[in-house]
Amino acid sequence: MEVLGDATGIAALKALAAADKGYLKFLINEARSNTDLCTRFTDPNDAHWVLRIDPANGNLVVEPAT
Repeated sequence: MEVLGDATGIAALKALAAADKGYLKFLINEARSNTDLCTRFTDPNDAHWVLRIDPANGNLVVEPAT
């Protein structure tokens, strides 16, 4: 499993994971349980991001939320 997408979003996700690995697991499980394979999260700077699971290869894709 790779983490792909926006570099700033990936850094935010890694910072959240470093602070609390349980939260990263929660986000991944949340994305897997949604029908669109996506979930949203907010970084400490109040920027909003979308974490999407690519069903073809299982990679995590981080994109800015619109």
